[in-house]
Amino acid sequence: MEFDKNLESLIDSWIEENKESYLKDLASLIEIKSVSKEDEDGFKYGKGCHDVLVKAKEIASSYGFNCVNPEDKYLLIKYGNTKNKKIGIFNHLDVVPEGSSWINPPYKLTYKDGFVIGRGVADNKGAAIASLYALRYLKEHSISLNHPVELFYGAAEETGMDDIEAYKKSNEVPYFSIVPDTDFPVCHGEKGNMRFTLSKKVSSAVLNMEAGEVINAVPAYATATLKGCYRIDEKNIECEYIDSNTVIKAYGKAGHAAFPEESDNAVKNLFYALSKLDTGDDELNKTFSIFYQCVSKSYGEGLGIDISDEPSGKLTSMGTILRFDNNTIYLSFDTRTPVTVSIDSVDNKIKEFASKNGMSYNLESSSSPSYTALDSDIVKLLCSIAEHIHKKDFKPYTMGGGTYCRKLPFALGFGPGLKDAPNLFEAGKGHGHQSDECILLSLLLADIKAAILALIGIDKII
Repeated sequence: MEFDKNLESLIDSWIEENKESYLKDLASLIEIKSVSKEDEDGFKYGKGCHDVLVKAKEIASSYGFNCVNPEDKYLLIKYGNTKNKKIGIFNHLDVVPEGSSWINPPYKLTYKDGFVIGRGVADNKGAAIASLYALRYLKEHSISLNHPVELFYGAAEETGMDDIEAYKKSNEVPYFSIVPDTDFPVCHGEKGNMRFTLSKKVSSAVLNMEAGEVINAVPAYATATLKGCYRIDEKNIECEYIDSNTVIKAYGKAGHAAFPEESDNAVKNLFYALSKLDTGDDELNKTFSIFYQCVSKSYGEGLGIDISDEPSGKLTSMGTILRFDNNTIYLSFDTRTPVTVSIDSVDNKIKEFASKNGMSYNLESSSSPSYTALDSDIVKLLCSIAEHIHKKDFKPYTMGGGTYCRKLPFALGFGPGLKDAPNLFEAGKGHGHQSDECILLSLLLADIKAAILALIGIDKII
């Protein structure tokens, strides 16, 4: 792509002039605790998600955009009215729960040392406002495109993507879509996703177990309560003794389930400690060992599903939600399958594992991988834009993270992050799904420019 220096100068000046406006709009979304909870408080995804869609509509409408909010599930912001194939931009305004160990307030935008901090700044409210500002620029400078653009703000991306499924039932899906929920340059493939639960009944010696809030977030805390008094001398484990019972508390590092190397699963640490106990019940001891086997490694080894391929690497599998009910342990997994591997083949292997170990298995949901070949003209275009803006050589990549791309027929992840971007905090903090989530403001502002250039470029080649 050839770049117009005069256009770029205008874009850069406009972004600088509107930086404070951008921060104000972003702050108004960060203030809303938009954790998606289905049918809570009389709203489809809970009051927080209702409120954030209303606020986003208010912001977009103030800039003169036509907005639609069907069934309180998502917001559509439209630019252009030609009958040609649509270009889509897909962002989400729901966030994962804040968890613990924040230094800064999670629901107040903090600006420090060039970073913005708050739940959702990186995933995905910062990019959502950047997408809107890209359309603002086009509108305010009367730049007409041959193809209409539709900006989608979802409210259930973190909890199964029911929002985009509802959208697809009622709307023509864009011919091509950008999903700014990744890193630059271009994510051209996403692993498949499986969410399943393994369960097993145990003796009355177990009184309770609990960990995790949402399935794609690795928990930093897990707990189990057992009858009797046990002494456990293990790393990341504390014990409390209440009424002749032992409350075992396990600690780890929170993170995104798709990137296990960035976290330390508290569920793994809990079952490791439990597997070392002698409860006097051979069957219970065996059950603890089996569950530890399931979570002891992050790449499916314990389940017999350690699979990889050349385009996307290893399968990942993280047990993230632990519950106990009716004398039964329930452990739910977020598993990401390589782009060339069928969901059915992995499903069959897990069934075999469950049957062999006397466990029940329930596959709650699955989605197929997303993959676009590297020789695609749009992959090349977006990569050239990213290289031009960030002044570095890039290679398109695949990932385990799941975005709206996997729900769309032709979509690519495009920013706003950089894999080697600095982090204001120590390991285990600062990234999406972690405490003190942060991102450089300069990256979000660069994302506005990238989106403007991408829309102009895509409009010419589709």
